[in-house]
Amino acid sequence: MFSVFEEAARGYIRVKGGGRIMTQLLIGLVRTEHEAIIMLNKLKEEGIADKYLGAVAKEQVNLEMVSEKTGLPLPLKGAGTDGALGVLKGVLAGLGKRMDQTMSIGKAVRKLAGNEIGSETDDLVLTLTEAGVSEEDANYYEDWLVQGHILVVVECSEEEAARIAPILLF
Repeated sequence: MFSVFEEAARGYIRVKGGGRIMTQLLIGLVRTEHEAIIMLNKLKEEGIADKYLGAVAKEQVNLEMVSEKTGLPLPLKGAGTDGALGVLKGVLAGLGKRMDQTMSIGKAVRKLAGNEIGSETDDLVLTLTEAGVSEEDANYYEDWLVQGHILVVVECSEEEAARIAPILLF
């Protein structure tokens, strides 16, 4: 039902948390809004709180519907357009080189809103690698989004990761 990357290791990204507990950042790959809704609701049924869930897609995807059907916050768009980077994006837009941008729902991924994706930018890849994702995986996730698909992201403990992994690999 859900499309995930062939190698399960790509679905599990470890990012150190701020305490003694290792925080896991798990990423599930889904093709449609309906798959994202099912996956997010199953994660909630397993006891994962809304603040640890999120989804990322390019602007053309209907994350508003995902938000409505899962109870997650409304999508953030364009949050990454501040400062010098925002000026550069404005110049590129003026030159007719507007690239797709990401939007996100959920606190776990709010920094991913407004990142540009596509062949002429490494905006999203840089953001993901700064969070601990390998460059190879970050490029794969960007390609996934460019194709119009969705990343479902869960921030959890190691114990929770073992319990919810089957949901992300379904």
